[in-house]
Amino acid sequence: MNPKRPSSFSQKVREHSQILQEVGWFRVLGQLVCTVVAAVILSFSVVITGKISSPPTFYATAGGIVAAFISVFWSFGYIRLSDKLRRTASDPAKAPPRADVIRSLKNGIVLNLLGMGASVLGMQATVGLLVAKALTSSANPYYQGLSPGYSPVLALDVFLVQAAANTILSHFLGLVFSLELLRSVTLPPSEGFPIPRIA
Repeated sequence: MNPKRPSSFSQKVREHSQILQEVGWFRVLGQLVCTVVAAVILSFSVVITGKISSPPTFYATAGGIVAAFISVFWSFGYIRLSDKLRRTASDPAKAPPRADVIRSLKNGIVLNLLGMGASVLGMQATVGLLVAKALTSSANPYYQGLSPGYSPVLALDVFLVQAAANTILSHFLGLVFSLELLRSVTLPPSEGFPIPRIA
């Protein structure tokens, strides 16, 4: 048995623990800010109008926001995992299996992909609604107020686009950080992207 193996294993575990903690916190903060902003914008658009103006847009975007909040809580699991790795660095038998770490990261990636897909559908529905309103208003420029089917493009409609865009950004950040974590776990640390160190 190679006597250097335990120390080499401990060093790798500590490096992975440090990366999980730093990237986990970056992911939590980045996703949390984008998701909270998206949730506030979506709620504001409903409160001001007193109704859900476009149910497909609202529910798809809301689904993306819910998935983003779940992803934020999922990121806390990475931080807890980093603490567990740090505590078990000197005892390989108690360290979590690598396969479990990789499975957790892949589940986070799938969650972000599903949330991003819902948000993209919400944005597409919003853009379609805005295009329809723009075409309606441009087809009847002089008697817009008299047209019973007239539906102006309101600033609140644009808020829905902003909410969907922030949700997509939140899931994009989650994907980027999860993919880097997956890369750092599956490849030697020297081959990963450099991670900024927290002072």
